[in-house]
Amino acid sequence: MDKKEKIRKTLRTGKILLWIGIPICLLTPLIFTLPLGLADFTGTGEIGDTIGGITAPFINVLGAILVFLALKAQIQANLIIQDQIDQQEIDKKLENESKQLNQYYSNLKSSIDGFKYSTIEPWDIGESDNKKPILEGSEAIYRLFSDYICEYHGTEADMASNPKVTELISMLEICDKLLTRINKSNINDRETLWTLTSHQFTYRIFPRLCDDYPDRIESYYCESCDMEHGFPERISFLIKSIKEKIDNGLQQCITAITADSTTSESTRNC
Repeated sequence: MDKKEKIRKTLRTGKILLWIGIPICLLTPLIFTLPLGLADFTGTGEIGDTIGGITAPFINVLGAILVFLALKAQIQANLIIQDQIDQQEIDKKLENESKQLNQYYSNLKSSIDGFKYSTIEPWDIGESDNKKPILEGSEAIYRLFSDYICEYHGTEADMASNPKVTELISMLEICDKLLTRINKSNINDRETLWTLTSHQFTYRIFPRLCDDYPDRIESYYCESCDMEHGFPERISFLIKSIKEKIDNGLQQCITAITADSTTSESTRNC
């Protein structure tokens, strides 16, 4: 039942009691003073005292009921106002959370759009005689992954000093954290933000890795070149974590669509 309807119901109850109570208060003295032999009021004193004594309990009870109903209606109104205040606070928190997550997404997208790459070798970055073309965005990420797998065999310690690798890790960390927070949130644009974030990873970061995933993402020994291939633990962990979140989200979406289709079919059959 609607909260406003509850208050209206309380007021209707009060009106009913009022319209019942008034006739009772008016008719009770007449009924009790009729010569029907039901009661003898000859020794009760003045008629006014008799009427007052008879009607007072009814009036007092009726007044108490009406006061209670008025108080109940006021409390219900206050509860509605408090619910509205609480809902406004929830909406404000969701709005702020949505702004933060959209800022996260904007940061991720701008990081991918602004990513530039020509070589993974730190000593060769920025050299004036570097003849390698400078790539941007998803093309730069694609080439970086190719060079990392095929040419660069740095350790975990090497990552700390390689600006291109650390920049890549930063993007992966933002993407991973953003998917985690979106998954736990209840914001209105949750589905849209999830789709945009997963698309940034799936179609701009992941393409070079899709053929090697998941077997050759982590470091492994290559007998043909007698060196380690794949990515150090930090990068491989982030890639697998992001991919798992996206796959789980896709599976949940498919399950929800299937459930909706089954429900619709059942409704049509009914």
